[in-house]
Amino acid sequence: MTLLPAVLLAACAGMQNVASVAPDTRMSVSLPPEPAPTAPLRFIADQRAEARRLEADGMLPPARLRWRYVLALADKDEEASREIARLDVLIRSRRDAALAQGETAVMRGRTAEAQTAFLKALALDGGNDQARRRLMELETRAALVRQDRKDARTRAARNSGTEGPEDEQP
Repeated sequence: MTLLPAVLLAACAGMQNVASVAPDTRMSVSLPPEPAPTAPLRFIADQRAEARRLEADGMLPPARLRWRYVLALADKDEEASREIARLDVLIRSRRDAALAQGETAVMRGRTAEAQTAFLKALALDGGNDQARRRLMELETRAALVRQDRKDARTRAARNSGTEGPEDEQP
């Protein structure tokens, strides 16, 4: 076992003294990496792309909202201002067309078509009072028709004598 200290001493003798090694003073010259876009710029670019995709999919109100995000961060953005104005006009015209279709369907007695048209108007303009009011009127009419049918069945059952004990009134 006396051999181990001698081997370690010989290994250490072959090593350079750390204090005698001069540090490398040469500096490597390299260009700094190109800075990544800042978070707001990246967000703006993403919102522009999303607005275009949503409009292509026919989802106009969410597309307009994305353009509003862009304008909120870049208040002098002409493209965002222009797109918002264009989408406002487009949404308004499609909403008005859906309302007109709904009113025409109501006049023709086509309740399902009227409901669909008024729902389209609400999808375009969620705060539209006319569409909300007309949908409530259609639902009220439908409830009254259901009640009238139920009352008619009850009267028919009484007149035919097939009224069951659960239908009797005390």
